Amino acid sequence: MNTRELPLIDAAVRYGSYPLVVGATAVVLFGGLAAGWPYFPTVPLIVAAALAIVALLERKLPFHAAWKWDHGDRVCDVIYAVENLAMLLAVHGIVAALASMWPSGTAWLDQWPLWAQAFAVGVVLDFSLYSVHWLSHRVTWLWCFHAIHHSSERLYWLNGERRHPLHAGMMAAPGLVAVVLIGAPALAVGTWLGLLAVHLAFQHSNLDYRVGPLRFVLGAAEVHRWHQYEDAQVNFGEFWMIWDHLFGTFRLPKQKLGADEVGSKEAIFPMNCGAQLMYPFHIPAPETTAALALARSAFQRETKLAVSCEVEGNLGAAWRALELGHIVSQPYLSLHLRSHVAMLGLAWRTRNVQEALAQLIRIALAPVGHALGRTPPQNVGTARFCVLEHGTWPHELDPVSLRRQE
Repeated sequence: MNTRELPLIDAAVRYGSYPLVVGATAVVLFGGLAAGWPYFPTVPLIVAAALAIVALLERKLPFHAAWKWDHGDRVCDVIYAVENLAMLLAVHGIVAALASMWPSGTAWLDQWPLWAQAFAVGVVLDFSLYSVHWLSHRVTWLWCFHAIHHSSERLYWLNGERRHPLHAGMMAAPGLVAVVLIGAPALAVGTWLGLLAVHLAFQHSNLDYRVGPLRFVLGAAEVHRWHQYEDAQVNFGEFWMIWDHLFGTFRLPKQKLGADEVGSKEAIFPMNCGAQLMYPFHIPAPETTAALALARSAFQRETKLAVSCEVEGNLGAAWRALELGHIVSQPYLSLHLRSHVAMLGLAWRTRNVQEALAQLIRIALAPVGHALGRTPPQNVGTARFCVLEHGTWPHELDPVSLRRQE
């Protein structure tokens, strides 16, 4: 249905809901708190009223009719909403307490009006949210927390708070530490978080609203829905889209997102809230545990063999044993680091300065490579080879059992 075919009230909802509701929330929050209204209960009451309006509006003009009905997620989402909105309110008190223990930063322009200070806080916090959000799609252990947010099979106003509380803290922590250190007042931080909560309700809502050209600047639903599309690696911004433009992750397809094109692609994902809270700490699958045990056994065998060869004065064989140990350990960060430490020890004992420096560099780079998924497979990990050079499977090792074939 195009704009001309829309009833007047529906057109008003489509184009006026976001600016009117978010704008009114900002005016009351900034104006009221600047005038001396108490943070509590002012902020929770205003935010609750705005969220209720978003919930009513999406019933009036839904983006997808199928998303109006409970998908077995409503109870879980209510729990998350209460939990995370309470955390947002608690941040104000925590920042206020920290500010009293930490001398005010000299970089903060406290002569600015409250609304300007809040938006300055928003820029810093939003970069923190974008950065950790982006990493959460690339680092396995972070994804285990963030996958909960992507598990919903529909989008509606409560989805903005479907987050593991620990992951919500991880996303905001770098930005919160930064604004506290530079002297931002707790009121500016708390006010921005209140406005952000209303924006997130719009961002995930089942409301067919539009923001016009501002969709290239704000993380509105018409942009963010494509982030939820089968876990697409685009549009990570929470409030602003400037970071996505800067780092090349902004996408806005012209077609309409299908009602069944969101949600986790994992075959079995728990929909119970308690199970989801424990999901990041789940025990690895038996096959993963078995593979790690096999790699650990092979690594220990090669490390012991390297020690024997070193004692016998056969340094070439010692290095090759450590290289083979490195290859089998490479998929597992802890073993990977141990392999480089073993190589560093041999380099140090043999006064091989070049190799020792190479191993120090590799020890520093290994965690980064694992985090970004850029660790090249089967690289022997010594100074004789490039840091990022892929290798071939060594003929000495059986690729299935990891046993020596010699």
